[in-house]
Amino acid sequence: MREMLYATVLRNEPLAEDVYDLHLTAPKAVTQAKAGQFLSIYTGNASMLLPRPLSICEANEPRGFFRVVYRVVGEGTREIAAFKTGDKVRMLGPLGSSYHIEDGHKCFALCGGGMGAPPMLALAKKIRKEVEGAQVSVFLGFRSKQQAILEEDFKNYADNVFVATDDGTQGIKGNIIDSLKSCEGDFDAIFGCGPQVMLKHLAKYATERNIPCHVSIEEHMACSVGACLACVCKVVTDDETGWTYKRVCNVGPVFNAKELVWE
Repeated sequence: MREMLYATVLRNEPLAEDVYDLHLTAPKAVTQAKAGQFLSIYTGNASMLLPRPLSICEANEPRGFFRVVYRVVGEGTREIAAFKTGDKVRMLGPLGSSYHIEDGHKCFALCGGGMGAPPMLALAKKIRKEVEGAQVSVFLGFRSKQQAILEEDFKNYADNVFVATDDGTQGIKGNIIDSLKSCEGDFDAIFGCGPQVMLKHLAKYATERNIPCHVSIEEHMACSVGACLACVCKVVTDDETGWTYKRVCNVGPVFNAKELVWE
């Protein structure tokens, strides 16, 4: 869906260090959203022509709003952080591919590193709603306690939530792969979102154990609808070159980890 939407800000409040929790009313679009997709939100500043792509953390159908958890990293997200309750916001979405749950899969590992955590919450909610008898383990990784987010939210949908921080100020000292190895669960599928280096190691972990793995990759986007080719990534092919480019904004952001060329 590439429809221009006009939503109303319900709330836009600090959640952690430089991280905000934005709720936007868009009742029709919410019903069409899938876990793993994103919204492209315009700042409202005429000097910034391009929207900012932000992952969907939650699509609350009963109340008709999107929840977007984002980090302020530049002028665009700084403008979004200034949104006030009642403001009208222009955006595109929902956009992109989504996470797919295979029939028969019951035991899931959801891995979110940093700002890769929010889309995992939407997926955890989907699994809990759609898969009877599901066992959901969530692995979250952050630099420090000050940047840790959503642990309590995940407990509403997950059987276990494991947190790792680089400095050991919350959970174990280490990263998501360290958490996975210490758990060594018998998973049917692994899903991930986060920095490329984390996803590369997650893909390796899954391949070594022959576990299906799908990841949402982070790339800088411009148009968000596949027209500008600014967000391409390398994927494996069967021809003599061995790889080609695909657009993250409309073919992705979710890919089978085996499909990607990890560099």
